[in-house]
Amino acid sequence: MDMETPKATACPHCGQPALEELREFRLLRRVTSDCRPWPAGGRLCVCGHCGIVQKIIDAAWRREVRDIYAGYAVYHQAEGAEQAVFEPSSGAALPRSLRLLSALGDAVTLPRQGRMLDIGCGNGATLRAFGRIAPAWSLVGTELDDRCRRQVESLPGVEALYTCPPDQVPGSFDAITMIHVLEHIPAPGPFLAALLLKMAAGGLLVLELPHHAANPFELLIADHCTHFTASTAAGLLQSAGYDVLVAAEDWIPKELSLVARPGQGTRVTGKAPRLRRGVKGREGCQPPAASPSPAATVAGALAWLAATAAAARQLAARGDIALLGTSIAAGWLFAELDGAVRFFVDEDPGRVGKTYLDRPVHHPSQVPEGSVVFIPQPPALAAAISRRLARPGVVYHLPPGV
Repeated sequence: MDMETPKATACPHCGQPALEELREFRLLRRVTSDCRPWPAGGRLCVCGHCGIVQKIIDAAWRREVRDIYAGYAVYHQAEGAEQAVFEPSSGAALPRSLRLLSALGDAVTLPRQGRMLDIGCGNGATLRAFGRIAPAWSLVGTELDDRCRRQVESLPGVEALYTCPPDQVPGSFDAITMIHVLEHIPAPGPFLAALLLKMAAGGLLVLELPHHAANPFELLIADHCTHFTASTAAGLLQSAGYDVLVAAEDWIPKELSLVARPGQGTRVTGKAPRLRRGVKGREGCQPPAASPSPAATVAGALAWLAATAAAARQLAARGDIALLGTSIAAGWLFAELDGAVRFFVDEDPGRVGKTYLDRPVHHPSQVPEGSVVFIPQPPALAAAISRRLARPGVVYHLPPGV
């Protein structure tokens, strides 16, 4: 699926002449979705009508994305092991897919048997997790290339890995998952509409998306086309012909989790999963009204990012510092600091003891006494992490706004 380069003021999602470019975005360094620093540039816009935040998909953006994907390496910081999600206060960790599917299991009851398609399956993390909770299901994955074919097709329950567009995969599906995929697609509305033809009646579509309102660093990802809130994601799904069952901001920190099914009147066949009682859904709902000024909200986020980079540079000018994390935020700030980082700190056991951007990765318990560690996270999360990791002899420096 693709779209033509949008006109100067026309939103490619709603068609209204309401796009406003935030030129201050061009001054910030960027980062790739596989956590590699990327040069400043790109064009970020906000639609004043529908509120969707989006990149301008022009020839320059397409060239950059081709370069990014040519060297793409999923979860390279942990040699392919899926990223762990940490509970901010306790530090309890669980792989993202297991945490997501656990929350999904609290929201719906899946049939004992069915067929599931994971779009953009990478090395099979979601397929592996889904197979554990639904072992009688048949599983299928799609990817842009077949570099992970052997790994994916060796998983229990997996039929095949396809490298064709999803609407060309044989058969229909009782569940389709897209974990951090939709934000990469230049025309997400038509893409979602085409998936309706692959869904069984009542089949579930499960989307996991970055949430820029909760995590401003997400705006800096160079290869993300669209940046969502719960409202804009739900509105897009409804426009594409879906009923939204769940639009959650709390299943995974800093992320959006949406569950939808084909809207009434869609021509599909099959057995429908059942929504559990007591779970707050948004079936057939209208998304909440957009902010009175989406552009002002995003401009504020960009200003906070610039202030965060400035605070880290000021701290680094006094001596060596370390950065907490080995993902998007830390990768971006490493670039903003021109590499003036002594080491990284991470709680993920799959990353500790390795290197990231040619710097060692230490567990918090291994941080040398006298170290200063900057926490590039949204203010509330940074404060919670600092309280949990605090110990004598190590200073955890918080970003602006804490």
